[in-house]
Formats: sequence, C-alpha cells, structure tokens
Amino acid sequence: MDSDGNVAIETSPAPADYLKLRVYFSSTEGDGVNYNYTIAGVNNIHTSLYPTLVHHGLYGSAYCSTAKNASQAYGVYGQAGNVTNGFNYGVYGKLLGSNNGAGVFGVMSGRGATNTSGNWAGFFNGDVKITDTLTAYRVKYYSLVNMSDQRIKKNIAPLATSLYSKVSQLNAVEFKYKSNQELIVDGILDEEILDTTNLTINAVDNRIHYGYIAQDVQLIFPELVYMGQDSILGVDYLSLVPLIIEVLKQQNDKIDDLEMLLNNCCKSSTDEQQLKSGENNTGDIETNEHIISVDLAKVEQIILYQNEPNPFNGTTVIRYYIPENIQIDAFMAFYDAYGNEIKKVTINETGAGKIEVNAHNVAAGIYTYSLLVNGKVVDTKKMMKNK
Repeated sequence: MDSDGNVAIETSPAPADYLKLRVYFSSTEGDGVNYNYTIAGVNNIHTSLYPTLVHHGLYGSAYCSTAKNASQAYGVYGQAGNVTNGFNYGVYGKLLGSNNGAGVFGVMSGRGATNTSGNWAGFFNGDVKITDTLTAYRVKYYSLVNMSDQRIKKNIAPLATSLYSKVSQLNAVEFKYKSNQELIVDGILDEEILDTTNLTINAVDNRIHYGYIAQDVQLIFPELVYMGQDSILGVDYLSLVPLIIEVLKQQNDKIDDLEMLLNNCCKSSTDEQQLKSGENNTGDIETNEHIISVDLAKVEQIILYQNEPNPFNGTTVIRYYIPENIQIDAFMAFYDAYGNEIKKVTINETGAGKIEVNAHNVAAGIYTYSLLVNGKVVDTKKMMKNK
C-alpha cells in the first residue's frame, strides 16, 4: 500500500503501480474436479431478507460523468483463448433456475432493465449492430429493413433486360430441415461442439418450408449465395425480390404490347368492314373532322418499345409500331436527366420501325425518350448510357 491508500496484490513481480486495489496473480491449479478460478465472486441471495436489492455476483463499472475522449472504457473486459478448439469464451453468461431471464442482458443508453418475458441466452433492450454475418437457424422479426441509401452504394446500373431467362431457371421446392442428430450422422455437424444433452431443444422444427437449393441458385446467380464458416451455403432471398419484380414489369410490358397489337388488328379489321358496309354511317363519314377523329383513336394503339440493349455503351436500338393507313405527324424526342430536349428525330414511316441511336459522344447518365404522334405523347421510357 502506498501513502495515498492505493493497494496492489501481486505474486510476482513486485508491485510497480497501484490503482486503489489491483489484484494480479496467476492461477495454475484448480479445485481438482472441474474449475480453475483466478477471481470468483459468489452472492448467496436471500430475497426474504433483502427483497428490494439488486444483487451482483461480480460488479464492474468504468464510467465518466461527463463525455470525454479518453481512450476506451470497459465495465467488464474478458479474454480467453488457446484451450479446447471452439470452447474459448471471452465472456460467458448462463441463466439458472426456473424463472425467466437471460444469460446475457444488454441495455443501450436511455433505457433500463426490463422483464424479458421469456427464457433467453441473450436479451438486448435497444438497437443491436453486427458488422459482419449473422448466422442463425431461424430469425423472427416484426420489421426487417435492408440498408438501401444511395449514399452507401456505387456502380449503380439498371438491371439487364434478359432477366426472365435467368429467373425462369430457378425451381422452387418444398422441404424440411434436418435435425441436429441427422446432421451429426451425415457428418455436417461435429458432435463434440454441441451440448448433446439439449439436442432435442436445438433441433429445427419439423414444418414444411419453401425455397431454393443454394447449389442450384449458385449456378445462375452466384452473387446471391454465401458460405459461412461452417461451409453451409445460404441464399440472399431479399435480393431476389427486385429481380422478380423487374421480371414481372418486363412481362407486363410484353403483355401490354401484345394487347395493343391484338387490339390494333381487331380495330383495323372492324373499321374496314364498317366503312365497306356503311355501318354507323351518319352521312359525314368522309368529312375531315371524322377522319381526324378516327386517326386520333388509332394513335392509342401505337407502341414504343424499350431500347435494346439497356444500359448501353455506344449504340442502342429503339423499336416502335405505328398502325398503317393513317396520316401521322410523328417524331422521337430525347431528353436529359433535367428534362431538357437534346435531340428530335422525325418519323416518316408507319408500321414496325426502329431508330438506331449513336451516343458515343454523350455523357454517361440516365436519359428519357418519348414518341409523339399528332401532337400527343404516346409513351415515354428511360435508358441508361454507361461510361
């Protein structure tokens, strides 16, 4: 003990510094049965005598009353290593008894202790952040949020237009998960790393599940398959959602195009038959106003297709369909991301046509193009120019 009341207890070497109370000694011999302790704290709780107290086996605190930048603070700091492989725990917590609680309980600033309402290995009252992979047999959640802020992303590009052929190769299956006992028999799990007395608790439920086989997904979308430290493959199902939605959009566009073509064929045939038979002829069918009215009705059957490829580097092709036998004043207009018109191309022919766009000298970015017929915007689509 020094003159300030600091105390140090050490076996060797002699105390070099004193921190109020410092205990430093090694322990190489155990109790001869199970355990080897350096420091042990035991609190035999008598709740009948002290019903309102908070009881601690060991208590650690490192707290500064005002916020400062002074290295780090650890209330409890634990290290462990280089004993039996898989059994090194820096901090170990275990719930005992029949009452609910948690082996490890964590609280964020501004919150306090709460009833766990269950029996948990770990319980956290507040946000929990994991900077790497979370591995679990089952995850239950009220809301799942995927970080999608544009500021944390790079190399952003629209999805390819050929997604359907890839997504259609995925074959969903129904299945059940193997129990831990079965995984041990198959050599997938090591029996030595499990608490064999609780295998029935650790076993996955026997319900039917639906999904994909990771090895099959890996052949088509390898970027969606991950391998854990246990060599078990997993599928990023969340990333499948935008792929499926994009395929639905592409399929819907094709359906709309087919419906327009079908309506055009039927409408043209009906109009021709009515003109020949004189049906619904009020006597002014050949007037300019009536002809204009018929032409404007046919404008709605015009189709503007998505450019291919998209995104593109130098050139891309835009296809369109304009019903024949109508008088048109049509052109294709191109706009930058701010809506400024940068080019206009006149269309002189009806039927199925196409425009080849050369954009070698155009900056990379997102552009739009519109098909206008007789002063009316028929459709507008987006295209992306790569670097």
